[in-house]
Amino acid sequence: MLKFLFLCLLLIFLDVSVAVPHLMGSLYRKNVAQENTWKTVYVDQTLDHFNLDNAEESHTFPQRLLINTDNWKPSGAVFFYTGNEGDIELFAQNTGFVFEIAPAFDAAVVFAEHRYYGKSLPFGNASLSDWTRTRFLTSEQAMADFADNVWWLKTQYLKNINAPVITFGGSYGGMLAAWMRMKYPSLIKGAIAASAPVWMFPGMAKDTSGPYQVITESYGMDYANCPKKISKSWDLINNLGKSKAGRLHLHQLFHTCNPEMEIDDVYKLTNWLNEMYFDMAMVNYPYPTSFLAELPAWPVKEFCKRANASEDILKGIAIGTQVYLNYTGTTECLDLNADPAPGLGTLSWYFQACTENILPISSDKDKDMFPDYEFNLDDYVKDCRKQWGAEPRPYWLKHLFGGLDGFDFSGYSNIFFSNGKLDPWSAGGTSLVDKPFCLKDCPNVVIEDGAHHLDIRSSNPADPDSVKEARKQEVDAIKRWTKRKTF
Repeated sequence: MLKFLFLCLLLIFLDVSVAVPHLMGSLYRKNVAQENTWKTVYVDQTLDHFNLDNAEESHTFPQRLLINTDNWKPSGAVFFYTGNEGDIELFAQNTGFVFEIAPAFDAAVVFAEHRYYGKSLPFGNASLSDWTRTRFLTSEQAMADFADNVWWLKTQYLKNINAPVITFGGSYGGMLAAWMRMKYPSLIKGAIAASAPVWMFPGMAKDTSGPYQVITESYGMDYANCPKKISKSWDLINNLGKSKAGRLHLHQLFHTCNPEMEIDDVYKLTNWLNEMYFDMAMVNYPYPTSFLAELPAWPVKEFCKRANASEDILKGIAIGTQVYLNYTGTTECLDLNADPAPGLGTLSWYFQACTENILPISSDKDKDMFPDYEFNLDDYVKDCRKQWGAEPRPYWLKHLFGGLDGFDFSGYSNIFFSNGKLDPWSAGGTSLVDKPFCLKDCPNVVIEDGAHHLDIRSSNPADPDSVKEARKQEVDAIKRWTKRKTF
């Protein structure tokens, strides 16, 4: 409840008409990888890696690692997943590809939890209580944690200083995987960065409405009129929301839990619909999955099929939402006050999204199916400063790692970038370019039928050929980096 209220307050606070999308690809429950097992290990982690004068410099906290050594041999590799914005077990349960290929590389598999998420909380439940505690939540601090983890694994746990380490990650975790190779090349031999919008930050993105354009294209693939219906629905909802009778009609259409909807509830409904469209585009997989809800194969297609069941636009949209809200028929009503991402670090992520990981996303009704919204960086920074008492650094990640508009990747190597063509976040990834952009061996693969980091999920009989080919190329890259001669 707290996380959802914070999300709503942030949206109102920033005066936006389009909902901020969910955490990047973190809406996990379980996948086939749940069959894998691991040992949970806690290591003492340094709170502040960079400020020797800080009063907290001697403070440590327990960081959680999940370690599987079923296939480990001293001649093998270490597959290291750089945890992102949520409980690390959720990522381990949804990254089956790493476990599937571990036997071929005699690899140990490690999932490292990101500080301030899951159970790796430096100050326990008070970790986000005020700026003096929250200020240690940065990507750089988390990466320093991971570097310490790798050194500890090599020298103490696995006792093989020469074991090649390959980082893996999806979405924000994919960014971290790539950045680890860039920042710590002496520790990391290569990186598999799936669906990583590394060029989505201020000063990089060519078109901030890119993600919503990808979503619109996905909804129009099988039913050309589907985006048109969605586009027309926003004004219809807002007009009904102006009267008590209209709000009652919305309640009846969308089966909201509260029959006496207020104007604020109409706002929440449009936010919920926006997030639903975004989420289903991210998880538009060729087989059924369970994330925030049970979903069928190709959920976007199923939504549009149902939305076309009625000539009445809003009735059709409401019918379509049942794919996301109530596919199994067990959900009684739409709770607009429910936590949108249970078990995830929503509050921690929004701190990061305010201070460093600023993702400027706009919408343009002439190009996509969403209401007009223009991201204003100055207003965003001002509001974040007021909300957190912190000074945002919108261009820091661009300066630190490079990107578009004069900041390139020409000094980097051994990073495999994959982006699904159906994934909204591909609009901020390396799929933006079709020519070499790094020093050496940076494959840049666009998965034609892939949604959000489908390639690092467990293999499935319904997987399209494009994702199978991407995985084959990823394995070949790891063989090159680890100098593995047999497979």
